[in-house]
Amino acid sequence: MKFTQVLFFVVLAGVALSCNAQGSQENRQSDNSQVKTEEVQVYYFHTTRRCATCKAVENVSKQAVKEMDRGNVSFAAYNIEKPEGEEQAKKLGISGQALLIVGGDKQINITREGFMFARSKPEKLKEVVQQKINSL
Repeated sequence: MKFTQVLFFVVLAGVALSCNAQGSQENRQSDNSQVKTEEVQVYYFHTTRRCATCKAVENVSKQAVKEMDRGNVSFAAYNIEKPEGEEQAKKLGISGQALLIVGGDKQINITREGFMFARSKPEKLKEVVQQKINSL
């Protein structure tokens, strides 16, 4: 039993380190030219090489946005290793993989929650995404 628990934590730590996820930082200032006050944008920044969890974060977040009844919310995924993604990441102050919700002058980083719930509890991640969007 102990061996299984230790193995589980080692695998979990390996996935977290391989994904290079950033910690959660809410309400960072964003570039106001990117988002009008009434619009909300969900951004997912990733690298070219992606694990199953990285792909799940994108798919679950995109589905959460799609399921919302609000017409002013959109989703965009960027590869930070390509020029367009690198440029967008710089505008938002991102240096690695990240899941952000940007609305008006608020930027909410839910990367930690994304990687924590995308595969094990996708409904929980959808709930977090939708709750953060509704809070803007």
